[in-house]
Amino acid sequence: FGSSNSIFNNPAGLSDVENIQLSTGGGNLYGFSWLPTYYLSANVPIHTLGKVAFGFQQLKTEIGSTTLSTEQTLSVGHGFNLQEDKNSQLSFGVVANYIQWDLGKSAGMSGDGSDGIDLGVLNTVTVDVGFIASLRDKYRCGVYIKNINSGAIGTGMTRTVLPRRLNVGITYLPISELSTSISMERLLGDSDIQIKGGLQYSLNSMIDVMMGPQANPNRFGIGAKFKFINQTFTYGLITHPVLPITHQLSLGLTL
Repeated sequence: FGSSNSIFNNPAGLSDVENIQLSTGGGNLYGFSWLPTYYLSANVPIHTLGKVAFGFQQLKTEIGSTTLSTEQTLSVGHGFNLQEDKNSQLSFGVVANYIQWDLGKSAGMSGDGSDGIDLGVLNTVTVDVGFIASLRDKYRCGVYIKNINSGAIGTGMTRTVLPRRLNVGITYLPISELSTSISMERLLGDSDIQIKGGLQYSLNSMIDVMMGPQANPNRFGIGAKFKFINQTFTYGLITHPVLPITHQLSLGLTL
């Protein structure tokens, strides 16, 4: 279940990873070439500390050769078991994120930012925590809180508290080749709830297929993972009710 990418969605999942894992991927949000995004992640089991992971994410807004905005996050995470026996397991994970927002330049006289004024860089630190409880390798329940410390960016009247998000999910495995899940996501302080469902099925030892819907907004995702000894290649897409489809590719390596 867990992988080096657990640092991005629930760090408690890092406790599942027994080997060194590397992963990288990305794509253009909604198919727009001026919204490129990518990530890197690595998990390193350390005997005295448990499972330690590192992650990096970046999103740019570009016009031609000019970068208008760059958002990037450097993360360090740690996951370990609070309790483990033959039938059950309780895991905990925590992630510290250093977030930087480079505002680039103003539009300037040309309107494309090439001769604008440098608007500076903002940064902050946020903390995420997560728990995962599992029973007999068939039932898993997870809780994830993002930005639990209410990290904010900016100062004075421009100070803005970054979104705080709560995720709660349940996974059921009727057979070892199939996992089904449902999760709820809500921004703390907001009454709107986003519901997601997912299914992953192993066709054989080399191919897994994944799919799932999402409500509020209504979206649908589908993808496949191809496994070659210690390497993986994953392709996925997700729809949007208004904007074009987002395509993503990722590569993974286990050492």
